[in-house]
Amino acid sequence: MNSEIEEQGRRIVVIVDPHIKVSDDYFVYSEGIEMQNQEQPAGNFSNIFIRENADSPQPFEGDCWPGNSVWIDFLNTNA
Repeated sequence: MNSEIEEQGRRIVVIVDPHIKVSDDYFVYSEGIEMQNQEQPAGNFSNIFIRENADSPQPFEGDCWPGNSVWIDFLNTNA
């Protein structure tokens, strides 16, 4: 398939779309929120999703193509 596309002068580009739709019906979001809201030992933060600010337990929410979305905190090994 790639060679056929290349013969037509086209290229394939892979994108990463790392947002998660905010919906209790979507298991990725609901399980992430559940993990993020668990009691944590002192000094440990589960921050599965990027937070609004350092003092807020709420994840940052923004608009993306599926609607209201959150983003995984890839810099946190707990995520």
